[in-house]
Amino acid sequence: MKYRYLPVLFAVLAASNGAGPAWAAGGAGSDAGAQAGGDQIQVAMTMYAGGISFGKMDLDTTFRDNAYHSVSNFQTSGAVSAFWQAEIQATSSGKVASKTLQPALYDSFDINRTGKKQEIYLTYDNGVPKLFANPVYSTTGFEVKPEDQKDTLDPLSAVTHIVSGVASDAGNPCNFTTRIFDGRRLYSISLSKMKDTDIKMDNGLYAGKATQCQARYKAIGGMRPRVLRTNEAFPMINVWMVTVKGANGHDFAVPVRLWADTKYGQLSVVADTLKVNGQAVKS
Repeated sequence: MKYRYLPVLFAVLAASNGAGPAWAAGGAGSDAGAQAGGDQIQVAMTMYAGGISFGKMDLDTTFRDNAYHSVSNFQTSGAVSAFWQAEIQATSSGKVASKTLQPALYDSFDINRTGKKQEIYLTYDNGVPKLFANPVYSTTGFEVKPEDQKDTLDPLSAVTHIVSGVASDAGNPCNFTTRIFDGRRLYSISLSKMKDTDIKMDNGLYAGKATQCQARYKAIGGMRPRVLRTNEAFPMINVWMVTVKGANGHDFAVPVRLWADTKYGQLSVVADTLKVNGQAVKS
């Protein structure tokens, strides 16, 4: 599950070191985004397998002065912890450019079910990431060439890019394709619009207009050949995307539900909380 169905989880929140996204109760960011003409968006979500909860995650992102800062944490729970247990914290920051983001620093800290810790830093020089890992890990035999790493996003910046709405066209929050490098693996995520729709979430968070999208994951490099060969077998990811307004007319594109049918049953990620500048978004 850790690798094969990561795309379902990735499409909402950050993956740290390719292992999974991140969660922290209530969000770990500040409310600075609501000041100095900026915007802050907070999303908290629950992950389900076959209708049974197996983890929590959230995203807290601030946009201010053409810059962004994101905090994301994740924790598994329940029966899934018997074979996949993780606690991951991640932060990412950089600049907001036309139609894209330019990451400057990505930092993630992961503790797995055995208690092993892994810390990853990515810094960027002219769009080229430089990796610092503690402890150091080997990529021998599966290296991603430096030229292929250029102009990629880290996992958390990729999620921030989606939510920011920077790449969206008017009326289409699902116009998005990017390549992501997490320090070891290179992959891409593409979203495309399927239809406009009206939704009513079972948990009461949102009812109203939305866009239904499809997300495609493609493994590109830094993985074993058998993983690269499974691209065609990856399930299609369905997304309900909702547009919400921040300050000064800024539009955020927020995935409020993602789901995919797999041989393990349906995997889904559902938003429980959605706030802009500290205020709950009303349907």
